[in-house]
Amino acid sequence: MELKRVVYGIIMSISLIVVRLINKYLYDMPTLASFIFLILIMVVSYNLVDRSLYFDRQISRKTYYLLNTLIVTLLIVAFYTIKS
Repeated sequence: MELKRVVYGIIMSISLIVVRLINKYLYDMPTLASFIFLILIMVVSYNLVDRSLYFDRQISRKTYYLLNTLIVTLLIVAFYTIKS
């Protein structure tokens, strides 16, 4: 498994959390604006990861699953923390 695939999940999680935090605390954006902003963050981040050679490294399947589980858990915790 490539490390790049894990980083894509991290980018998706972080961008969702950032947009949610902006909606909750800074500016209540319309849904369409939030969606466009989310896509913009993800596209720019994906392009930066694709250009970097560091993320082409191979990781073990066990590490891949462990990192993905950690990402999903942190995403759930972050959403419940933001909600309260």
